[in-house]
Amino acid sequence: MAEKSSKSSKLDALRQKLKETDMGGSRGFWAPKEGQNVIRILPEVGEMDYFFQEVGRHYLPDKKSVYCPDFVSGGDLDCPVCDLVKELYDAGDSASREVAGRIRVRKMYWMNVMVLDDDIPSGPFIYTPGITVFSSIASLINDPDYGDITDLYEGTNITVERSGTGLSTEYQVVPKRKVTPVLEDESKIDDLMGKVKDLSWVEVSDDPEEDQDLSAGHAVYVLPYERIVMDFNLDMDADELVEMAEEDEEEDEHPVKKDAAKRRQRRARR
Repeated sequence: MAEKSSKSSKLDALRQKLKETDMGGSRGFWAPKEGQNVIRILPEVGEMDYFFQEVGRHYLPDKKSVYCPDFVSGGDLDCPVCDLVKELYDAGDSASREVAGRIRVRKMYWMNVMVLDDDIPSGPFIYTPGITVFSSIASLINDPDYGDITDLYEGTNITVERSGTGLSTEYQVVPKRKVTPVLEDESKIDDLMGKVKDLSWVEVSDDPEEDQDLSAGHAVYVLPYERIVMDFNLDMDADELVEMAEEDEEEDEHPVKKDAAKRRQRRARR
């Protein structure tokens, strides 16, 4: 009997610990599962101008990526990768255009959401919907029957329905009929909003040691022009970049070449 009681007490303690443990929801990203997903889009916080932040990234050779200063800042900052993309397109040959297409800015939208599928709401999470879902959300806000669906007390929950996989994935957005507070217990709303991420962008400095202080509290940060050039080895012309991209592609297609490249790198570090 004592052993059974001990196991029961241990399980109760574990359950209590799980209730009190931050599972990372306030820091993590969320993606809709297949089927229906009920969410609430949260309003802007901190220095955000709107409930969403436009984010652009360049995916470079060597599987590196960097936020695009030009896109994220709305054109206030210059971007060396965009300059390279233009140079590649201007070169006119098919190899240069192909590489330009691979490294050009990839646009997305970030927003904070609560997930309401289960009995207990979870989040907040950062959601990065594609253009189909984002356009549907924009249409709802522009519809006078809905308006500001992000309002904490008189907003609207939406269902994001996902079907298919891979390139065949499709999404449909359907609003709920009734306006509701984001949480049934309205006394917990202020606490919830204290956990929501400020998605506004910030430019860090040329000194990596200052990054932590400058980017504190922000989820999106951009590097200065010259630092991007230095950190990502972009001090090259279009031909050199094409050659590097082609080498990356060959290594991805041929595992033997990829392993050989890793061995060369290990030898170089010795």
